[in-house]
Amino acid sequence: MNDGKSLSILVIEDNLINQKLASTLFKRIGHAVDVALNGKIGVELYETKHYDLILMDIQMPVMTGIEATLHIRNIEKKRQVANPTVIIAVTTFNYPLDKENCLNAGMNDHISKPYKPIDLLNTVARHIKHFVIPEYM
Repeated sequence: MNDGKSLSILVIEDNLINQKLASTLFKRIGHAVDVALNGKIGVELYETKHYDLILMDIQMPVMTGIEATLHIRNIEKKRQVANPTVIIAVTTFNYPLDKENCLNAGMNDHISKPYKPIDLLNTVARHIKHFVIPEYM
């Protein structure tokens, strides 16, 4: 558990296996997880619920991860959100320009698929200070 605080996490990912891997990892350590099949659905969920963390695939049908992030950051700007949601790109695109594009869109970080669970948890911990990685990981 993370200092007794469960995070609200949104996984925006069109691949069912990747959805299951991420959601199972975070649920197993005590966090609440919602899943969206594409960026459009992810933005719609974000508009109705607060999330501490969003794991964002980049290449999806309907609305890409870059587009969805831009929409989410615009919503936060309009709402004058003091602490924007942490958004981490989880993608197969691993070139420096890809990472730069993610950061320029407003994402906080970038991790490449396939990833080791501990690498994803460490990436989250860099951005959410009260996030605790279980010792057994």
